[in-house]
Order: sequence, then structure tokens, then C-alpha cells
Amino acid sequence: MRRPPAPRAFLLAVVLGLGMLGTPGGGPGPVAGVGPLPECRLDDILTEPRGYDDWAITQVDWILTLGRDYRPPDLVNVRDAGVRGSGLIRKVAFDDLEAMAAAAEKNGTPLVSWSAFRGYNQQLKLFNGYAGWNGERYTNFDGAVTFSARPGHSEHQTGLTIDFVGVGDTGLTSNWEVTPTGGWMARNAWKYGWLMSYPQGKKGVTCYRYEPWHYRYVGRDLAAKIHDSGLTIREYLWAHYTQVDPACVALPPPPLQTPGTPRSCALAAPTPTPEPQSTAASTTEPTGAPSSLPPAETPAASVPGSPTSGPAATPSTAPTGVLGQALPIGVGVVLAVAALLAFWLWRSSGRARRRW
Repeated sequence: MRRPPAPRAFLLAVVLGLGMLGTPGGGPGPVAGVGPLPECRLDDILTEPRGYDDWAITQVDWILTLGRDYRPPDLVNVRDAGVRGSGLIRKVAFDDLEAMAAAAEKNGTPLVSWSAFRGYNQQLKLFNGYAGWNGERYTNFDGAVTFSARPGHSEHQTGLTIDFVGVGDTGLTSNWEVTPTGGWMARNAWKYGWLMSYPQGKKGVTCYRYEPWHYRYVGRDLAAKIHDSGLTIREYLWAHYTQVDPACVALPPPPLQTPGTPRSCALAAPTPTPEPQSTAASTTEPTGAPSSLPPAETPAASVPGSPTSGPAATPSTAPTGVLGQALPIGVGVVLAVAALLAFWLWRSSGRARRRW
């Protein structure tokens, strides 16, 4: 007797099961941020995500801090990218910075770096100068925080930010956007992955005064999305990527004129990862560059505005399910085993019918 064809359901289960066995069980892609955008309040909350590989989506503002020991591992000189002036920038931004500098040069508006990477201690000295620290108290604290970031809260510490000026400029000026170089940057920088962090009329959401010279690199893909959204970097990252517990953020801030301790308020969810960048700059991390959090922080010196380390954010894992594996893998195992068992029973019944 001719054996009937195997049930299609069995074959379908085999295919689905084996296919799901090859499905990675890693963390999800970009997730929604905690939202809504917090008000402009001074606090010391460790930002999350803040790994060196999370460079495009790491948020720093009045509330969120990088901590004392955050220092990117791949800093290079801006002059090597064709930018005049001096300073350091992360290698991940190098290719797009070089392309932007070449385009600006061709336009007759070459770029000059006034200030690029600034470490924690350098920012501390700068802020204390603006805020008028006299050894006992600040004399201009309220004014300084509107145009100068407290140490740990500066985008310059990410190694992805440059204060640009034009050739012949003697300093940073509030009308720079109407100059030939400033105007070219305002119109074209986003095409190369660079965005003005603190645009005009946005102090209510950025917390800082208008700074037409201050640009941060986030990569071409993300820069295009932020540009098209009409939002600032701060608004967009809080809405899409920043993973800090809102309840923790709502706690009262520490005293502002005494050493603070950043608190870790990371959500119990996998750290989101940025979408793939369209430029090769996003894949030029040097071999051996850390891919997790910055080094553990050391106690800060007893100077005003110097937060010490907080507990490191607890790394999260993908949800587990069947057989202790990530859920897609576990389901795949069950389907494959069930299909094979059903197929074996079907074969056995065929043999029994032939013997009969």
C-alpha cells in the first residue's frame, strides 16, 4: 500500500521550529524613552545609557550626568580631520567631521574649533570661574548654569561636541548664525551628523541659552531624524532613548554648593542601541575600546559641584522562557521537538499498517 504524504502541519512545524532556533535572543532595538520631557531642574542622576558604544543616544543635561570618570577611549585631534584650531574629538565622529570640514572649506567658510573635548576637571574649573566661586560660595551660580554646564553635565565631556568659530573670529558670539560660516553650519551641519544643541528660542526645553556655535555629533541617520522632527537633541533623546526612572528623577536634588553623589536610576529594561549609522564613522572604534560602561568612578575631591560615584547601573538581560533560554529560542526548541515526535509517530504507524 502506498504511504500517505506527511501532514503539512508536521512539515510546517519543523520549518518554524528550526527557523526559530536560529533567531537571536538578544535585547530589543530602540525603545520609547520615559517621557514626558522633565522640566529644567538641577540634579545629579547618572545618565542611562552611558556606555561608550551608546555615544549617539547618551543624554546629558541639567538633570543627567556622565559622572566624574567618563572619558572616551578614542580621542583624536580635530586638525587631522581638516578643522583648524585645536581640540580632541572621538574617532567615531572623525569621518563625518572630515567630510563636513571639506565641504565648508569648498564653500569658502572653513571651520575652526574653539573648544572640543573637555574632561570633568577642566569643566569644573571653567564652571567655577563663570559661577564666581570664591572659596566659600558662588556669587553668580544662577546665571552661570544658563550658559555653562556643571562638571559631569557637559556635552563636551562626551567627546562629540565642538564649539565652532570662523576664520578671523576672536570668540564666541551670539550672532554667529548670521555670519557666513555660522549660517552654512546652521543649514548644512545636520547632513553630516552634527546638530546645534541649543537653538534659538528653545531655552525652555534645553535649559541653556541660545548657542549657535555649539554642535554635537549623533551620526547622520539620527541627525536626519532629529532634524526632520523639529525637536532638539534633548527632546528627542528623552522621548526615544533615555532610560531613567521618572520616580527617581522626581526626587529632590542634592545641595548645589556641596559635593554631591550621582544616583543610579536606570530602568530595569535592556539598554537601547542606536540604529545603524549610514557612515563608516560609526564602525571605527579602535580595537579594544570598551563597549560597556566607563570605568568605576573614584571619589571626587572636596570641591563644590563635584559629584562622587554612584552605584553602577545593573545590566539587564533578555527575558528568559522555555528551557531557561531567551523566549524565541525556547519556543523554537519546543516546536522542533514536537514536530520530530509527531513525525516519528507517523512513520511508526505507517510501518504498523504495512506489517498488518
